[in-house]
Amino acid sequence: MAHIHGTSSSDFPLRRFLYPFVVAGAVVAGGWGLAAALAWLLNCAAHTVTFIAHAAGPIGVGGIALKVLSSKR
Repeated sequence: MAHIHGTSSSDFPLRRFLYPFVVAGAVVAGGWGLAAALAWLLNCAAHTVTFIAHAAGPIGVGGIALKVLSSKR
Protein backbone atom coordinates (compact mmCIF):
# COMPACT_ATOMS: atom_id res chain seq x y z
CA MET A 1 0.00 0.00 0.00
CA ALA A 2 1.43 3.40 -0.98
CA HIS A 3 1.91 6.14 1.60
CA ILE A 4 0.15 9.41 0.74
CA HIS A 5 1.65 12.56 2.24
CA GLY A 6 -0.50 14.33 4.80
CA THR A 7 -2.84 11.47 5.62
CA SER A 8 -1.03 9.84 8.53
CA SER A 9 -2.41 10.44 12.00
CA SER A 10 1.01 11.45 13.37
CA ASP A 11 1.17 14.67 11.32
CA PHE A 12 1.29 17.92 13.31
CA PRO A 13 -1.56 20.15 12.08
CA LEU A 14 0.20 23.50 11.84
CA ARG A 15 -2.81 25.32 10.43
CA ARG A 16 -4.90 24.49 13.46
CA PHE A 17 -2.46 26.41 15.65
CA LEU A 18 -1.50 29.10 13.15
CA TYR A 19 -4.95 30.54 12.48
CA PRO A 20 -5.64 31.71 16.09
CA PHE A 21 -2.29 33.51 16.15
CA VAL A 22 -3.03 35.19 12.82
CA VAL A 23 -6.46 36.30 14.04
CA ALA A 24 -5.04 37.54 17.35
CA GLY A 25 -2.32 39.47 15.50
CA ALA A 26 -4.92 41.10 13.26
CA VAL A 27 -6.98 42.10 16.30
CA VAL A 28 -3.92 43.60 18.02
CA ALA A 29 -2.88 45.49 14.87
CA GLY A 30 -6.42 46.80 14.45
CA GLY A 31 -6.52 47.92 18.08
CA TRP A 32 -3.25 49.83 17.71
CA GLY A 33 -4.53 51.41 14.51
CA LEU A 34 -7.73 52.46 16.25
CA ALA A 35 -5.80 53.96 19.16
CA ALA A 36 -3.50 55.85 16.76
CA ALA A 37 -6.48 57.20 14.80
CA LEU A 38 -8.18 58.35 18.02
CA ALA A 39 -5.00 60.08 19.20
CA TRP A 40 -4.67 61.82 15.82
CA LEU A 41 -8.29 63.02 15.95
CA LEU A 42 -7.87 64.35 19.50
CA ASN A 43 -4.68 66.13 18.41
CA CYS A 44 -6.53 67.76 15.49
CA ALA A 45 -9.36 68.80 17.80
CA ALA A 46 -6.92 70.36 20.29
CA HIS A 47 -5.16 72.31 17.54
CA THR A 48 -8.51 73.50 16.17
CA VAL A 49 -9.65 74.73 19.60
CA THR A 50 -6.33 76.52 20.12
CA PHE A 51 -6.52 78.18 16.69
CA ILE A 52 -10.10 79.35 17.21
CA ALA A 53 -9.35 80.63 20.72
CA HIS A 54 -6.37 82.67 19.51
CA ALA A 55 -8.29 84.02 16.52
CA ALA A 56 -11.24 85.09 18.67
CA GLY A 57 -9.08 86.99 21.14
CA PRO A 58 -10.38 87.75 24.61
CA ILE A 59 -13.88 86.60 25.49
CA GLY A 60 -15.88 89.25 27.33
CA VAL A 61 -19.09 88.88 29.34
CA GLY A 62 -20.58 91.82 31.27
CA GLY A 63 -17.46 93.94 31.07
CA ILE A 64 -15.14 91.20 32.40
CA ALA A 65 -12.71 89.99 29.76
CA LEU A 66 -11.21 86.52 29.96
CA LYS A 67 -8.31 85.58 27.75
CA VAL A 68 -8.57 81.87 26.94
CA LEU A 69 -5.58 79.64 26.13
CA SER A 70 -3.01 82.38 25.81
CA SER A 71 0.57 82.67 27.05
CA LYS A 72 1.53 85.08 29.80
CA ARG A 73 3.80 87.30 27.71
